[in-house]
Amino acid sequence: MAGRLTFAWESPTWGGCIAFHEPDADGTVLTCAYLVTAGQLSDVLEQEMWREPGADLDLTELLETRRHVIGPGRYETLHLAGELDGRPVVTFSTSDVDALGLRPPAPPYVATIARGLRRTHELGDDEIVDYLLACRGVQPAWDRASLLEAVG
Repeated sequence: MAGRLTFAWESPTWGGCIAFHEPDADGTVLTCAYLVTAGQLSDVLEQEMWREPGADLDLTELLETRRHVIGPGRYETLHLAGELDGRPVVTFSTSDVDALGLRPPAPPYVATIARGLRRTHELGDDEIVDYLLACRGVQPAWDRASLLEAVG
């Protein structure tokens, strides 16, 4: 997916930051796509924002303009990232990642991302470390040796 992966904010769940997609930045974000309904996407978004799921999002504006801001929260900007097999690829992020403050991810978050990169993209440890070191927010807290330990 076009853009850049950036780590920011401070997650009470992870004890460190979380990942954000910057769709207008140069680069490529390695992703995994899931086929979900609009209702399921709405539920995931609400849960990520710590709200009760239930109301379905109106995706009309997103499909017309490729971007739809539904609120000021960290995951309340929807992006149409393209199409896959004729279906829209939708992701959500923040409208201003820098306002959240760049921060490094915690070791359990790094390990979770590494598992996904291994499973989905068949990357080895060195490739995962190279990918993560290129993401904003990772350095200077993480270096090659510490990342290799966390992803292994």
